[in-house]
Amino acid sequence: MTGLHTAPAPATDPATATAPVPVATRRDRGASGPGARSGGARAGSGGAPARSGAEQARSGGDRARDAARLAQRGVLDLAAVLGALSIVVSVLCLLLGIRPAVVISGSMEPGIPVGSLTVARTVPAEQVGVGDVVTVPRTDGDGLVTHRVVGTAPADDGRSTVLELQGDANRDPDLRPYVVTEVGHVLTTVPGVGTLVQLLQQNVAAAVAVLLVVTVLVTAPVGRAGGRRSAG
Repeated sequence: MTGLHTAPAPATDPATATAPVPVATRRDRGASGPGARSGGARAGSGGAPARSGAEQARSGGDRARDAARLAQRGVLDLAAVLGALSIVVSVLCLLLGIRPAVVISGSMEPGIPVGSLTVARTVPAEQVGVGDVVTVPRTDGDGLVTHRVVGTAPADDGRSTVLELQGDANRDPDLRPYVVTEVGHVLTTVPGVGTLVQLLQQNVAAAVAVLLVVTVLVTAPVGRAGGRRSAG
């Protein structure tokens, strides 16, 4: 009688033994899966508006400072150009014998109204003729007169010229003739500018004060806004 034999159970090899692999539950997957990353992104995006607002504030401040610097540069450039033009005009006036004068009476209206600035060139008196507008010293020595030539003749001394002048708005010629060797031959007139020149002459202190204030304003350094940045 043959006996039944059972196969012996295989021995467990310690080197090939494996530990059971834990199966992640649905709850675990939800905590570590895309949902968690999405939640982190949402949490991170919650602070973005604050950073964006600060950046916008800094950007607005930078634009304001740039605009201020640009305005300063423009004013300084304009002042430099005007200064250069003033020097050039002054030199040309000296070289060419050109002199300005302010009209303070209405004797030459309507062609030359009160407050106009006349620009005249100094020439020998014998070179002007009837119809020219000239500027000469008054016979009493009190300032200048700008009138039109209505008559001219050589003086007895052989060097001077006798000019008879009359204002365009006057009915009669001036009472006395003008014996002169040179006159200012009026080249052009600029209405209204003479009034501004007179105001500046009468208020020199105020004009200097205004110029000083403007100079301080346009040369003041534009500071950089913002404090120190903290690390971390």
